[in-house]
Amino acid sequence: MEKIMDLHTHSIYSDGNLTPEEIVREASKRKIGVLAITDHDNIEGSKELVKLSHKDILVYSGVELTAKANKGRMHILGYNLDLDNEELNRVLDEQKRTAIYNLLLYIDILRRDFNLKIPNDEIDVILKSKGNVGRPQLALLLIKLGYVKDVEEAFKKYLIYAYERVRKVKKGLTKEECIDLINKASGIAILAHPNSLKMELNELKDEIKYLKSLGLQGIETIHSNLNIYERKAYHSIALEEGLLESGGTDFHGYEAKPDIELGTGRKGNVLIPVDSLTLTKKINSRYK
Repeated sequence: MEKIMDLHTHSIYSDGNLTPEEIVREASKRKIGVLAITDHDNIEGSKELVKLSHKDILVYSGVELTAKANKGRMHILGYNLDLDNEELNRVLDEQKRTAIYNLLLYIDILRRDFNLKIPNDEIDVILKSKGNVGRPQLALLLIKLGYVKDVEEAFKKYLIYAYERVRKVKKGLTKEECIDLINKASGIAILAHPNSLKMELNELKDEIKYLKSLGLQGIETIHSNLNIYERKAYHSIALEEGLLESGGTDFHGYEAKPDIELGTGRKGNVLIPVDSLTLTKKINSRYK
């Protein structure tokens, strides 16, 4: 079997449920030859990943920064980062406190608008978790409390609503700050899953041009949530704008997104041969 790669995964340091070591072990079983951990607003998983011994697996440092957006969701991936960069570490440490602030906003909405009974001791458990906290952990709590059956229902019934209600008051980084932070840490900034921006194609093209002017170097053209038409459209944009292409499954483990498998995505809809993406060619060329 030809080796594959997965450049978009999450560990226990954000909203995944596997440790970096467990992800590597799983990657080895699945013939993954290139791997990156891209935790939300957190590089502790990447720091562990690059220190592990990886037989036959090339690893890249990574992060997925959350940018404030007027509609939809904007995430900026950063690859091949200097994990010791002082500003990167300082800002991400601040983002841990920001994530807690935002989580408490969501909980307030759920209590006030839906009259959900969410015990404080359960909130304390979430706040003591190893990584950054967010809506996925809240979704799991709603399952535990019996309000929903699965994560998808939690988002559809409660958490998308809560996100929209607090969008204008929640704290976070701007897209300009995200790209600048990645570039200052010698990383490569990539727009994650462009369809999450909820933009028409022409509007998306203009947005990507603006992001490129800020220092964006690529877009994610392969992802578990992208259909064949979106992949073709984003591939065309990358060619038109001279941008790098990246891809990955957005693997979280078997709680937050149990239907997404490491390396292969949702029912095999992600299968990326090693060295088939311009992003990895760019990163590898740095060391030649």
